[in-house]
Amino acid sequence: MGELPNDIDRAAIEEHAQRTVEQTALRKVRKTLDQIDRAEAVRRQTLRRVLVACALLAALAAWFFWGLVASGVDAPKHQAMKIPGALPQQR
Repeated sequence: MGELPNDIDRAAIEEHAQRTVEQTALRKVRKTLDQIDRAEAVRRQTLRRVLVACALLAALAAWFFWGLVASGVDAPKHQAMKIPGALPQQR
């Protein structure tokens, strides 16, 4: 029976060590998941900003081209070229 308390102590120590290792592993996993969540949030925010900027640029371009078309201003019209009926003779 002298061996029994040692076995109980050893089992308690091993159980405590196992719990400590599991808690440490869980903390590491939680920390990694928190980092992933933060990275996802930053990515979503960046994507949202890029999409808003693209939408603004598209609206600005549409407004500009609509104004250009609606104003009636066309490209300058050039005079028609006069083509002579016969080429002058060179001497």
